[in-house]
Amino acid sequence: MNDQSPYTATGFTPTDEQVQGLLDWFAEYDAHVVEGDVEAMAEMALFPLVVMTNDSAGECVAQEWDRATFVRAMSMATGEATPRLENHRAPVFLGPDLAVVTTNTTATTGDEVAYMRYVDIMAKAGGRWRFKSMVQAGWGDMMRQYLDA
Repeated sequence: MNDQSPYTATGFTPTDEQVQGLLDWFAEYDAHVVEGDVEAMAEMALFPLVVMTNDSAGECVAQEWDRATFVRAMSMATGEATPRLENHRAPVFLGPDLAVVTTNTTATTGDEVAYMRYVDIMAKAGGRWRFKSMVQAGWGDMMRQYLDA
C-alpha cells in the first residue's frame, strides 16, 4: 500500500501511520454506530454532507444534508436492533488531507446477514478527518420519502 503513486498530481504516497490514522478514525465512527450515538457520528462529518444513491427505478438521487437531516436519517438507520458489523476498508489517498474509502460490510442481526458496499469521500478539517460525502446504492426511495424537504 505504500508504493510510490504516479496517480496524484502531488506525487503523494501515504505513510503507514497516515493510513492507520484514517482507519482509526473509522474505528471510532464504527463504535458510535454500535452505541447508536448519532450525535457523536454527526460530529465526525463536514457539513453540508453530499449523499448520493439510486432509487428502485435506477435513477440517481443526490441530496445535500445539513446536520439535522443527517441526525434524522441516521436515527432511522440505527433503529432498534444494532447489527454486528464486520467492515473491510480500502482507503485511497488523493493527498495527505483527501481520501476515498471503499467499505465492504457484513451486517448480522440474529440469523439475518446483509452485505453492503459504500464509499466515503474523506477530507481533513481542523486537522481531523471528516466525511464529506457518502455514496451507497439502494436508498433513494427512502431518501425521497422521508428526507426530501
